[in-house]
Amino acid sequence: MNATQAEIEKNASPGGYYKAVWCRDASFILKDQFQTENFGITLKQVLLIWANQIGKESYHSFLQYVNFKELPLIYGRGSPELDFESRIADEGIKTRFEGALPTTIYYERRFCEVYGQAPDIDSTALMIYVTSWILTRLVEANEKTNYSMSLNLHTIMSELDQDNQGESWFFKVSINDIINFLIPRMLKGISYLQARDIDNDGLLEQKHNEDWMDTLLRTGKVVYSQACWILALNSLSYLLYKLSNEKEAKRMDELAKKAMEAVEEKLWSEKDGCYIDLLDADLHLDKKMHNRLITQDVSLYLVALTENRQNLGEVLHSSHVFDFQNTQNGNDTFLSSQEILNRASYSLDTLKKRIWKNNLPLVTEKEVDKTGPWLLKVNEYHNHTFWPWITGIEMLARNRFGKLDDFTLLMRMFIDSNGKIHSNLLHEWIDPNTFAGRGAFPFRTGISSVRLAAKDNHTANMVQFNNAYNR
Repeated sequence: MNATQAEIEKNASPGGYYKAVWCRDASFILKDQFQTENFGITLKQVLLIWANQIGKESYHSFLQYVNFKELPLIYGRGSPELDFESRIADEGIKTRFEGALPTTIYYERRFCEVYGQAPDIDSTALMIYVTSWILTRLVEANEKTNYSMSLNLHTIMSELDQDNQGESWFFKVSINDIINFLIPRMLKGISYLQARDIDNDGLLEQKHNEDWMDTLLRTGKVVYSQACWILALNSLSYLLYKLSNEKEAKRMDELAKKAMEAVEEKLWSEKDGCYIDLLDADLHLDKKMHNRLITQDVSLYLVALTENRQNLGEVLHSSHVFDFQNTQNGNDTFLSSQEILNRASYSLDTLKKRIWKNNLPLVTEKEVDKTGPWLLKVNEYHNHTFWPWITGIEMLARNRFGKLDDFTLLMRMFIDSNGKIHSNLLHEWIDPNTFAGRGAFPFRTGISSVRLAAKDNHTANMVQFNNAYNR
């Protein structure tokens, strides 16, 4: 952890040759920053990201801007339906995108980009998730005089007051100002995402390249994107309950329940023993993607199921039961927590069986022939490669569902028995045949993802130790 600490004390860009902020990446980096008590820099970046939310919003009176102007917005570079060409978003497009966060914020180059035909689901959802998570801990810190993280709110506010080398910045803020600025923006983000459920079945639909694998052209109902949506809803609900906004909190709960029921009904494959994307028939999509192709990122759904729970026992012994209409036979079906636990375990076993190669998990089960806007070679970028970022998510899932041997095996891919980091795994992605690091270096999204998994494992061990000690 200490060896990678310096990377976490920087900004929220992914690092290497990436010279901007990708909102989905930022969510992992910001959570890691906050957990390592870099409170001031974390909050600065959270506020700046949400200040670039798409749409017209009257800024809260506490915000003061120096030379701040709304950044121009482009979109469409990753969309085959738009010929993979960037277009300038006019006011009509901005109105259609209102509430979403852009894929990328280019602070230095002074513009924002939506990569696909429409804003991707994960960028907005994951930032709602992590922002709610951070605010919840700020609220808890304000409630408790002896908070375990020794959070000094006065210090945070002082850091926020500092001028940032002449750049646009906020000043004269309080914790309530921050909350009042962010909550309406997150609720607007929820409204945008909810509108992506076109057929009102609880699952959000996306078009090509509107998720982190922005070359595989997935279009339809993607498990990973539903997981991002569920994480956002549950995290925001938890915060709203803390703030005594029960009406909105219950609305978030209802949306989350509807989404989880829909995933269990429509995206679970009994035949495969795993959750699988339900993709649209599409000429741009590789035919292998239509044929029950397993992707590693389904593991984020397992993380979403266990978020805000201390251990596996809370999942297993929860009184919560999912009930939903089974469209195959028209009968009401009740899915217990034990059944969900079994499905999660089966999914992790299936991932290990079908996507692991020489004990190295790959992001796709098979090589894909058709990609865009770039034609990827086999074992290049998203095409059948190893990504520390997504492996960190799988490690989280394996830790939470008791697959500790697998967790340890994966951790040893990053750190040897002497505690030395394998430097090639600090790259964005790794060629599984040569084990050579490729892409951006150091790739801070992957670093933070693995660090978060390690911290989650440590927390679980401490909980088990304390429970055993107190018996």
